[in-house]
Amino acid sequence: MSPGDSDTALTELREQLAALSEALVELRTQNRLLSTKVERVDATAERSAQGLDDFEAALDVLAERIAASAPADPAASAPTNPGVAGGAAAPAPESDPIDMDVLLGWVIDTIGDWAQRKLPRSPTSTANGAICWCTEWYEHPEAVTVLWALRRAWLEAVVQDGAAMAVYFRDFFYPLFNILTSPTGPFHACGIGKHDPEATFVPVIPPGFRP
Repeated sequence: MSPGDSDTALTELREQLAALSEALVELRTQNRLLSTKVERVDATAERSAQGLDDFEAALDVLAERIAASAPADPAASAPTNPGVAGGAAAPAPESDPIDMDVLLGWVIDTIGDWAQRKLPRSPTSTANGAICWCTEWYEHPEAVTVLWALRRAWLEAVVQDGAAMAVYFRDFFYPLFNILTSPTGPFHACGIGKHDPEATFVPVIPPGFRP
């Protein structure tokens, strides 16, 4: 092969390499565009899922309001024992019993995956403004009751327009959450990976009292 042929072959290889480099740049550009589109699709899907969740929550609130406004059943108010005059009426069933599966999912979605707080650096330290929290919060009856009440307030606010959610955070979420996580709250004896089931409240039953 003559020197001229070698130079021609080398020039062709360089041109092919340049073309491949341009193709690689184009492929990378297309890949970035596709990644952006995928992210937008994921974001749209996430917003759609959140919209469905909010719609379902609104339906729950509407169903509760319809049930609360329904006329009372006359048969239900009749004495349980007709033979006893003025018989005591049966206790009304709890209108909104706590569902721990529902509450757990709500706490994870609206607090665990959203709220950001300074946590203690050790299981026994709540210094420097760190909050008190228990990973087994569901074992604390007071916390469960308060969080369920928070969920009810959230269900009412999330379906309303305007400043409803701001009012929820101002009047319900932040005051109650700050009380729950304060050093004197129900998690005062707990910490990171530490739950104290013996940390009961101060007894208030008078001595000698028998139920």
